[in-house]
Amino acid sequence: MATVIQFKRSSTQNDVPSVSDLALGELAVNTYHGRFYTEKNDGSASIVEVGSNPASLTINDAITFPTSDGSANQVLKTNGSGTLSFATMQSGSGISIFKYTIASNTTSITGNDDDSNSLSYTIGSEQVFLNGVKLVDGGTDYTATNTSTITLAQNAISGDVVEVVAVTAADLVQGFFTASTFSATTANQVLSSNAVANKAIKYVINATHASAGTHAAEVLLINDGSSAYFVQYGDVFSNSSLFSLSADVNSGNMRLLVTPANTNTTIDTFQIRHS
Repeated sequence: MATVIQFKRSSTQNDVPSVSDLALGELAVNTYHGRFYTEKNDGSASIVEVGSNPASLTINDAITFPTSDGSANQVLKTNGSGTLSFATMQSGSGISIFKYTIASNTTSITGNDDDSNSLSYTIGSEQVFLNGVKLVDGGTDYTATNTSTITLAQNAISGDVVEVVAVTAADLVQGFFTASTFSATTANQVLSSNAVANKAIKYVINATHASAGTHAAEVLLINDGSSAYFVQYGDVFSNSSLFSLSADVNSGNMRLLVTPANTNTTIDTFQIRHS
């Protein structure tokens, strides 16, 4: 007759043995959950769970996972001390992608996408793709009609996939992004002002105008405490140049100045600073 070997056991839900219940290396099983436990001692005795279907999960005695799921679209974050938890991504902290699988011919991309996320973007900070091909804005391929609708120049047909990439760049690097609309073509308006302690700044500049198109460039700006010096390069524009630049030091600030070629020009800057 076969011998039955049984471990210490409990059939009570969530029952876990204590160090007084087990000898070092001895096993116990909770038959309600099918979970095994043993005692270990790394200088102090403790009970650890072994096997599958754990009540909690710790990796390498260093990273502890949450014991329940988060909400839809939440992400895992760490407290810097090995504990992970679910959290909602901060609003405006990066990039949102809205995907629309077209059911019937349309030029209007709006409302909830395939994942039930409602389209929202900042005009001038969006990119639109049709079946993986990047479209040109300003009415050529599409128009950013408002912050919740993209209007295509030609119908997207059934089965097409339209993706809208919304760049919430205001928080990509806190305080290093500016968005300004210049209503007049006055010379040397302040585009960016930073303390002279920022000895070198690299700018990516993007200017847009409703009828004159788009103009992008990069700029390196430095100062010696009393004067500012810059170089502008990588200029590309759709129709004609939308701005000219100059620089100075004023009241302890290194300034990048702009003269728009047209009224009502919107100019965004993204800055990489070096003190």
